[in-house]
Amino acid sequence: MVLATHFITINIPLENGDLVGAIEAALAERGEPLRWAITQVNAAAQTATVEAVVTTLSNP
Repeated sequence: MVLATHFITINIPLENGDLVGAIEAALAERGEPLRWAITQVNAAAQTATVEAVVTTLSNP
């Protein structure tokens, strides 16, 4: 098994009262988050753009 690192960008709706929980749940679907940051908020679309580094296990 090999540990792979990925840089991902996701958009999260702001309508959810628990923004941090929504971000962590969305990132957990894609791997184990190492770090993440909200890099942009679109007030018109009511979304937050999150950039993150996640790790996954893969076969060589």
